[in-house]
Amino acid sequence: MTVTVKTLAKAAGVSRGTVDRVLHDRGSVKKELALKIKTLAKELGYVPNRAGRALSGVRERYKIGVLLPSVGNAFFDGVIEGIDKACTEYAELGVDVILKKIQGYEEHTHLEAIDELKKMGCSALCIATVDTPKVAEKLNECQALGIKVILVNSDVSNVNRVCYVGADYTKAGKTCAGLLSLISKSNKLKILVVTGSKLHQGHSKRIKGFIDELKALKVDFEISEQIESNDSDIQAQVRTTEYLQNHKDINCVYVTGAGVQGVGAAIIATGRQDIVGIAFDDIYTTIEMVRAGIFKFVICQQPDRQGYHAIKRAYLVLSGIINEQTLGDFYTDTIIKIASNIGK
Repeated sequence: MTVTVKTLAKAAGVSRGTVDRVLHDRGSVKKELALKIKTLAKELGYVPNRAGRALSGVRERYKIGVLLPSVGNAFFDGVIEGIDKACTEYAELGVDVILKKIQGYEEHTHLEAIDELKKMGCSALCIATVDTPKVAEKLNECQALGIKVILVNSDVSNVNRVCYVGADYTKAGKTCAGLLSLISKSNKLKILVVTGSKLHQGHSKRIKGFIDELKALKVDFEISEQIESNDSDIQAQVRTTEYLQNHKDINCVYVTGAGVQGVGAAIIATGRQDIVGIAFDDIYTTIEMVRAGIFKFVICQQPDRQGYHAIKRAYLVLSGIINEQTLGDFYTDTIIKIASNIGK
């Protein structure tokens, strides 16, 4: 369908004359309304030559800082793809994005990175970080200074944030438990949990949701141990190998963060076929593990949508198109992948 001035006017709830004035920079139109019309023009695909010149003439810039613990964690490649898509779409509307990449979940590293973005004059922060009181205090300081805080991929307790954009981790954990109850052939499940970090709220919610649902389903199980890998394949392989060597009764390994390849290598090294592996995300290191049957299924959380919608929401709030008080959280879908559909 061809998008016309009339289409834009109807979508924005204004007259065609108002749309024409905005697209051609003629006459006086309120800033908020002009931005709304230009955003609709971009999203609906109305970008003819003259309108394109109008869209590129946005004078105000919106600097958005992004913090991701993406170094060594392939999951965040998908988040960055979504961010790049949003940058392309919103660049003409005045959006500039500064991406700060760090490794792991050390609190001081996250605090330093937040300070760096703050000093660079960011008007909004899209942050994937750890759930600690000091980080919460730092983010609340940013909010008090007028910097809009959007939490991405994992939430943080007691933060006066604009919104959360990411997966429903409790639901994902419950989904894993439900699927495990359907496929398990063991009389009693002896489960090793390999988590990324206990400071990552999402990882903790995956564990709680998993345990709560197993109890609700009256599954006979025991959590033998919870070990941390810091989302490192090397650490995951070393710690899992050691544990499986010393505990031959383990028949299920539940991986709640990255490090899936390392855990898979540890399971393969046992030579056992009875260990049920469960993990998250269909990144390249996980796909072959699922196809080989080491992991029976994974739960995916649409990382590209997390990155895209975080930037989009930051822009909508900064530009005044949407009141942050009315902006709710954005949850991605909980998607089950098995050998038959993974990587597709």
